[in-house]
Amino acid sequence: MKKIAQIAAITLGVALIGCGEDKSKNAETALRHQNSAKVYQQQGQLRAAMLEARNAIQLAPDSADAYISLARILNDTGAHASAISMLESVVKDVPGVSGELAKAHVALKKYRTALDVMQTYPAASDNPALQYQQAYLTVKANVALGEKDAYTKALETFKAMPDSSADAQYLEATVMLAQGQTENAMQLLQQVVAQNDQHFEALVLLGNLSLYDNKLTAAEEYLTKALALVPSTDVITLDRAKVLTQLTEVLIQQGRTSEAYTYQKLLADANPERNIAQQKFNDAMELYQQGKFNDAEKLLKELRKDFPDDKNTATLLGMVEFQQGADQNAIDLFDQFIDPETAAPSVIQAAALAKFRSNQMDDAIALLKNAAERQPNNALILATYGLALLDRDPTSVEGATVLEKSLALEPGQQRIRIALAKRYIAIDQPEQAIAQLQKAFEEQPMDLLVQQTYFKTLLANDQEKRAEEVLKTFQQQYPESPRGAFLQGWFALYKKDYKTAEKFFEQALSVKGNNEKQLSFAGLAQVYNEQNEPHKAVVAWQSIIELDPKNLNSYRLWLVQMARLDRAKEAISFLENLESTSGEWQPSAVLAQLLSSQRQNQQALVHLDRALEKSNNAQNVQQIAANLYTAYAGELMTANKIDEARNYLLKASALFPDNITYLAGLVETEIAAGNTAEAQKLLDQFEKSKQNEAGLLYLQGMLRAAEGKAPEAFEFYQQSWQSKPTELAADAIYKHHLAQNNKAQAESFVAEWLEKFPQSYRASLLKALDAQDKNDIPVAIEGYESALKRAPDSPVLLNNLAWSYYLQKDPRAEETAKRAYELAPNAPAILDTYGWILVESGKVSEGIVYLERAANLAKDNAEIQQHLEAARKKLNSN
Repeated sequence: MKKIAQIAAITLGVALIGCGEDKSKNAETALRHQNSAKVYQQQGQLRAAMLEARNAIQLAPDSADAYISLARILNDTGAHASAISMLESVVKDVPGVSGELAKAHVALKKYRTALDVMQTYPAASDNPALQYQQAYLTVKANVALGEKDAYTKALETFKAMPDSSADAQYLEATVMLAQGQTENAMQLLQQVVAQNDQHFEALVLLGNLSLYDNKLTAAEEYLTKALALVPSTDVITLDRAKVLTQLTEVLIQQGRTSEAYTYQKLLADANPERNIAQQKFNDAMELYQQGKFNDAEKLLKELRKDFPDDKNTATLLGMVEFQQGADQNAIDLFDQFIDPETAAPSVIQAAALAKFRSNQMDDAIALLKNAAERQPNNALILATYGLALLDRDPTSVEGATVLEKSLALEPGQQRIRIALAKRYIAIDQPEQAIAQLQKAFEEQPMDLLVQQTYFKTLLANDQEKRAEEVLKTFQQQYPESPRGAFLQGWFALYKKDYKTAEKFFEQALSVKGNNEKQLSFAGLAQVYNEQNEPHKAVVAWQSIIELDPKNLNSYRLWLVQMARLDRAKEAISFLENLESTSGEWQPSAVLAQLLSSQRQNQQALVHLDRALEKSNNAQNVQQIAANLYTAYAGELMTANKIDEARNYLLKASALFPDNITYLAGLVETEIAAGNTAEAQKLLDQFEKSKQNEAGLLYLQGMLRAAEGKAPEAFEFYQQSWQSKPTELAADAIYKHHLAQNNKAQAESFVAEWLEKFPQSYRASLLKALDAQDKNDIPVAIEGYESALKRAPDSPVLLNNLAWSYYLQKDPRAEETAKRAYELAPNAPAILDTYGWILVESGKVSEGIVYLERAANLAKDNAEIQQHLEAARKKLNSN
C-alpha cells in the first residue's frame, strides 16, 4: 500500500508538472500569436491579424492584450457591435479591456454607456496606457454630452498626464467647436499639426472645417496628409473610409469627376472581414427593416463577394432588390436560393410578385403552386396562391378552392372573402358575392375595406334599401363609434347628396375621442371638390396633413388644389410651419420638392437636408434627394453652369452609385463641357451587368456622336436596341436614319419601334406625321389617337387630330379642336383650326371670332389669312 501511495504521489507530481508546463507553453504560444497579430496589423493584413489574435485568446483567455488586439481591429473596421459583444462577456474578469469597450460605445454614440463602463472598470494604477485611453475617452464622451463641468474636470485631469499636450489641445479644439468658436478651434488645431504633423484626428478635423469654409485647396492638403497616415489594409478601416469620403467631397467641389468617382466606387465596394460577416448581415437586416434599402444592398453585396453561396444573404438581397423594383435581379436570386418548402411566406410572396411584375405569370403561378403543395397548411402561402390564380383567371375554381382552404386554416383573413366575392361577380352570381361580404362584415365589422366593399357591392346591385338597413343596424350596435356617422356621410356622398354628406362628416368629427378624423376630413374634401369649392377642400386636406404628417397621398391631393388656386406661397408657408413642429421627414421632403418646382432650389436643398436627417437617410428620401439633385443639375446646365451641375449629379450618383440614370447625367454633363475623355472614364469605371448593358451601350453611342463619329455611334445604338429595346435607343436610331437621308429606313424602323412599344408616344407621333405627309389620313388618325393616350393634354396632338378628323368629315373634329383651344388659347395655328372647323360646320360668325384672333397673332401666315377671308365671304353670302 505504501508503494502504491508513493507511485500515486509521483504520478500526481508528474501530472502537475506537466500541467504547469502546458500553461507555460500556452502562454508563450499565445504571446507569439499576439506579436504576430501586431506585425500583421502593422502590415495592413487585418484578416491575418484577427486570426492570430483569436488564436492568442483561445490559448490565453485571461489575457487582456489578446482581446485588445482583436477589439482594436474590430473597432478600426467599424464592427463596433462585434467588439462590444466580445468585450462585454469578458470585461468583468479582464477589466483591462474596458478602454476598447468604451471606445466602441463612443463610436456608436453611446456616451453614457461608455462612461459607465469606465467608471465600473477604472484603469489600474500600473496600466498607464489604459489610464490615458480612459481619460481621453472620458473627455470626448462628456464633450459630446455637453456636460460642461464634467468635461472641464476631465480635461484638466487629462492635461496632467504625460505626453498629452497634442491630444489635450485637440480635445480643447473640439470643446471650442461645440461652443461655436470655430476660428479659435482652427487656430488651436493648426498649432497641433505644427507641433505634430502626424496627428491624424487634427488633420481630419482641419480638412473638414476647411471644406466647410470652401477652402478646397487647404482641405485637400490636410486630408491628403491624413490619408498618408492611414495604412492601406485588406479590409478598409473607418479612418480610411472617413478620409476618402471627405476627399471625395473636396474633389466633387473642385470638379474632378473621375477621381471623385474612383473614391466613391472604392468605398462602395469595400470588402468586409469574414469573421464579422454575421454582424454585417444583422446590420443589413436592420437597414432593410428601416426601409434603407440602398444601404442594405451595399452591405449585402459586399457579403456576397465573400460568401456567394450563403442562402440568407442571397435571400435578403433578393428582398432588397424586390423592394427597389429591380425585379429581374430579385428573381435571379430567388430562383437560385429559396426553397419553396422552407421559405417564409413573405419571401415566397415577394418572389411571386417580382415574376408577376416582370410578366412571368406562369412562372409565378408555378412557384406558388410548388410552395402550396410543400407547405399545405401555411395559410398565407395558400392565400397568395389563390389570389394569383384569380388574378390570372377571375373565374378560377381552383383559386376559389385554395382561398377557402386558407380561410379555414386562418379565419382571421376575412379580406380573402373580398376576392371570393369578386369571383362570384365575375361568374354572374351577385347574391353569392354579397353573402361572402356579409360574412366578412359580420366577422370584422370595423374593417373599413370590408365595410366599403360590402356597401359598394350592395349599391352596385340595386340594393340601396338593404345598404341603409345595414348602416342603421351598425349604428345601433356601435352608437358611440364615429364610424357610423362617417359611413352615413359616405353613403350620402355616393348618392351625391352633398348637404347630407357634409352634415354626417361633421357629426363624425364632433364625436369625442374620434381617432379616425382623417376619414371624415377626406370625405369633406371630396364633397367640396365635387361641388367645385377648392378653398374648402384645401382646409380639409390641411387638417388631414396636420393629423397625420406621414400621409404622402394627402400632400399630393392638397397640392393639386393649391396649384389650382395659385397659392404656392401659402403652401410653402404651411409646410414650413408644419416642418418646425413635426419630427417627421415628410413635411421637409414635400417642401423641398415644392420649392424645387418653383425654381427655388437653394432653399429646397436646405429642407431636403432636414428630410434626410429626420428620416435617418432612409432610402426613399435619398431617392427624392437624388431626383432633386438631378433636376437642379438640369437647371444649372440650361444656365451653362457646368461645374455646379456636375457637383449635384455627383451627389446623386454618390447616393446610388450603381444607378445608370445618374451616371447618364454625369456623362451628358461631361459631353456638354467638351470633356469626352472624362465621360469615357466614367463609362469605363461603371460596373457592367446584364441589367445595365443596354444603357451603357446607348451612352457609348451618345459619346461617339459627340465626338463626331456617327457610324460608330449608330453601331452602339443598334447594339443597345438589340440588347434591350428602349425608347432612347429607338429615337437615336430614327434620327440617325434621317440624318443620313434614309427616310425609307427611318419609316421602316418606326414600324419596328411600335412593334416593341405599341403605346409609344414618340413612335405614334412619328407614324402620324409621316402618314399626314403622305395624305394617309386614317393612319394619321390612328397615330395621333395612340399618342394622346400617353399625352392626353397635348394641344398640338389635339389640334392635329382635330384637323385629321375634319378631313375625314368625322363629327369629333369640333370637340377635339375645342379641347386644343382650351389648353392653348393663344396659339395661332390652334385658333385657326378651331375657327375654320366651326365655319365649315355652319357656325360661321362664331368661327370668324377665332380666325380673326389667329390672323392678328400671325399676320404673315397666308393660310390663316385665306381662311379668314373665305369665312367673311361665306358670312356675307349668307
